Amino acid sequence: MCICDGLFEGFKWTSLTGLNCDSLPEAPGVYVLRLVNMGELNIDGAIEFLRNLCDKAKWREIKNFASSRIKRLERLKKRLESSECPVLYIGSTRNLRNRCRDLAGKRHTVFLALLALLVAGTEIDYGYKIVTSEREASDIEYELKGKYRGLHGTYPPLVEK
Repeated sequence: MCICDGLFEGFKWTSLTGLNCDSLPEAPGVYVLRLVNMGELNIDGAIEFLRNLCDKAKWREIKNFASSRIKRLERLKKRLESSECPVLYIGSTRNLRNRCRDLAGKRHTVFLALLALLVAGTEIDYGYKIVTSEREASDIEYELKGKYRGLHGTYPPLVEK
């Protein structure tokens, strides 16, 4: 349990790896990514995976892109040393189905970090809440991030750039 759990009341939760994006509505919403098994994390394995992937690619642009994502994973590792908060990311969208698909590609800022965590065996949950408009989704995201920061003194580790 984390002090921020109450922020996500009313969210529907499912395993990210079992999620079929086509099952989500084409509606605006807010979504959250969180760790499932806090005691079984292999953050070092995720960081090593990304570094090895970049080294093997030998393309400077990939290394540049991935370096900030590696920093996010390093921040996650450091944060978990002092906190038991499982929340990785809070976001909003005008279309939950399309944004879910974006999570599986470069169009989403957390793609590489998520890929590395999943390859390292991390279980991640996807939570979402449907709202009536893109503006409402954006407002709720802003509010949730503010409340999260108020409780933890910082944003979720994959939110910060």
